[in-house]
Amino acid sequence: MRTSRHPEVLLAAVIIAAALLLGGCASIGLGPAAPPSATLQTVEDDYRQAQLQAAATQDALDGLVVSADLDLRQSFDYFSANMAMMEQIGKRLVAHADGMFYRGTYYFVESGKSLEACAFPRSGRTDDLRSIDLGENFYLISETGGAIKRGFRAFQFDIEQIQSYLSGNLTPAGIDVLEPILRKAKVDSDSLQSTLSQAQTALERAKTALLLEAQKKG
Repeated sequence: MRTSRHPEVLLAAVIIAAALLLGGCASIGLGPAAPPSATLQTVEDDYRQAQLQAAATQDALDGLVVSADLDLRQSFDYFSANMAMMEQIGKRLVAHADGMFYRGTYYFVESGKSLEACAFPRSGRTDDLRSIDLGENFYLISETGGAIKRGFRAFQFDIEQIQSYLSGNLTPAGIDVLEPILRKAKVDSDSLQSTLSQAQTALERAKTALLLEAQKKG
């Protein structure tokens, strides 16, 4: 049954939404996931953590291949735990990519005293933040962010297929059957780690440019 809505309620919602968008706040976004805003340092930290976790997940896959029969269950559980952590950090990689795509340069904020504070659900803190202008640096950061999302999705598909198959066939013969996708997972893991490294370099370049600009104004 469709419920009726008073015009005053709809008007209030529109006004609130417009105020948040104009202020560059993190409450809503233009995309379906409504990703929050983030600082350059937050994104860089997530990229660094994802790079380490991708390597750890790949190491766990390598351990599966060389495990003796008696150690197979332990190796599989270790891989499954790393896969879960990879997917958890992967959610943040996707959020960053979507945030940059839907919000553009307004996705990035830094401390400021002139605009209203925006709440960050992840940290539970409310800081005085303002949007920052990254200039041409934003396009490279956004481009690598999209490549990271695609790279993560490819690696995620691999490890989920491996985990699903071995859940019902945890034997050396089962691992042999997965040899093609295990090779693909290695390629996708290396590609993701490489892209994450490139993105960190782009973020460092943007941070340096902002620092130099601030020194000129100071």
